[in-house]
Amino acid sequence: MSEIEIESELVTFVEQVRLGAQVWALGSEDGGVVVCESNQFENADVLLLWDSEEKAKAQCKDEWQEYTPMAIDLDELLDEWVEDLNEDQALFGLNWNDENVCVEIEPTGLARALCD
Repeated sequence: MSEIEIESELVTFVEQVRLGAQVWALGSEDGGVVVCESNQFENADVLLLWDSEEKAKAQCKDEWQEYTPMAIDLDELLDEWVEDLNEDQALFGLNWNDENVCVEIEPTGLARALCD
């Protein structure tokens, strides 16, 4: 992805999340969520998030077919998830798609974008 594409994806994601006041992850019955390895950074985990239930649900296939979309309120994301992922040196992956591509961003970077 080019810098322009990354910026555009981030802006779109932030706008949609602000409108809905929530993000979507893929959760399992045992309470787990989908995390994958970073495409950009060595030894970094990425928690995948989507800006809509439809986009999240579209990824519930293949190795993630047992998962279902789960909503995370924006306040919960900012108050709990950002700090936890920051401590774990993990990243957020925004709107993972069928090409296995997404914008990877540090938790504090996403928090700043959502709060600006």
